[in-house]
Amino acid sequence: MTLHPTGAAPTEAPPRAAAPHDGIAPVPEADRTSAPSDFGWIWPSAQFSFGTVVLGALPVVFGLGWWAAASAILVGVAAGAALLAPLARFGVRTGVNDPVASGAHFGVRGRVVGNLITVVTALGFFAIAVWTGGTAVMVAAHRLLATPTGPGALTVAMGVTTVAVALVAVRGHEMLIRTYKATALAGGAVLLATVLVLAPDFDADYAGGTLALESEPHTWLLAATASATVPLSYATFQGDYTRYMPARTPTGRLMRHSGLSMFLSSLAALLAGAYVTTLFPVPDEPWLQGLTNAVPGWFAVVVVVFGFAGTLPQAGLCLYAAGLSANSMFWRASRAAVTAVVSLLAAAVLYLGAVVYEAMDAMSAFVTLLLTVVAPWAAVLSVGYVLRRGRYDVEALRAFTAGGGGRYWYTGGTNPRAVLAFAAGSAIGVLWVNGPLYMGPLARATGGVDLSLPASFVVAAVLYGLLCRLRPESEALVPELGPTDAAGPPGAVPGPPPAMTRAGR
Repeated sequence: MTLHPTGAAPTEAPPRAAAPHDGIAPVPEADRTSAPSDFGWIWPSAQFSFGTVVLGALPVVFGLGWWAAASAILVGVAAGAALLAPLARFGVRTGVNDPVASGAHFGVRGRVVGNLITVVTALGFFAIAVWTGGTAVMVAAHRLLATPTGPGALTVAMGVTTVAVALVAVRGHEMLIRTYKATALAGGAVLLATVLVLAPDFDADYAGGTLALESEPHTWLLAATASATVPLSYATFQGDYTRYMPARTPTGRLMRHSGLSMFLSSLAALLAGAYVTTLFPVPDEPWLQGLTNAVPGWFAVVVVVFGFAGTLPQAGLCLYAAGLSANSMFWRASRAAVTAVVSLLAAAVLYLGAVVYEAMDAMSAFVTLLLTVVAPWAAVLSVGYVLRRGRYDVEALRAFTAGGGGRYWYTGGTNPRAVLAFAAGSAIGVLWVNGPLYMGPLARATGGVDLSLPASFVVAAVLYGLLCRLRPESEALVPELGPTDAAGPPGAVPGPPPAMTRAGR
């Protein structure tokens, strides 16, 4: 199939205006007024968009029947959300975004690994989201009004969407949260309406087609792995929002809100995509063309509106993350200015990929391959958080703005343990990929089974833990606060308050 078409609890108050702090500097505690419940808007708004929903078609395109596809999506999304949720803790502990926080484990200079992953992943998913949304507008508008199709019409649709997304992303955190609240509700309503409109034609006994791999278990695992990449692709973006939550936010509550919201929203989006695909005469039909043909004519109006509005939160989330991450590399400029420049770069990538070279399928495959480096990066941070007991020196994280040095300088600004574990996990991941453009030797050796995501995560986590045991990172440890040392070391963010016992977390 052409996946992407060709033709102490914090208050519930909304975030306060934070323009002076909406950059790489730690968000002051007084401005950290978001709550874990905000993930109830953030994740659904991003997932309830055509850019994510079309990925639910994969299990059906792989040849699975409805129930097998649904179970693969369920298991995969649960695994991806479970790996994502622990990373929510970094923002509340440090007040900075995740790539900057990763300097505690990768080193002040080594944080660039997270910066590059974030920027490339964000630009890739931005392009896919805007292309998908623009195509939805073009295809549905053609059915309604007989408007033109083709490269020119697609360029106009994507251009209008890109400008709207850039304006939202440049405005920053507060504007994004407001957008998320509106589009999460609208997106959920559109998905539900789509299911109801197509219900008379849906057959739960849909048996599937030709299997992508040699057996149903192998194909099922491939579909589950593909589904797991959806929530995990947000791994480097989470701190963009948790940094606006109070430092004393209970981490258990935070992880539950993030993980559960991501699980439910991804599950709903991917199941909707699979549900629609079972109705196509040919499963590999361009998805939005197939959707437009399947729904009644009047529903095409909904497709047009949501193709535009539903793209804003997902693409805006990506563009904001890319701008914020690039800001830590060009930290002398403002976040808004850097985001504006990144928006121009994103528009160029989108135009070249979708119009000039018609290479969006290749781009989506590349982004999928890129996730093999997201998993080991997440593994290093997850293991590192446990080893450090959630205690970080915030000032030391920003040593790159003062010429270097400090607690997280390690060896020339890079932590060899983390980099080695990350590199090993990434190598294993690449060798175990089975994608549309490339199959690794380990995938061939296992009959085409794609274990790139779990293998890369496990290898990086185990190796980093062993290296830290062999050579402890004693220079990077932040002492636990004593009863008479409430402030702790300069810039340190403590773990849970003494009154919060293990049983109470």
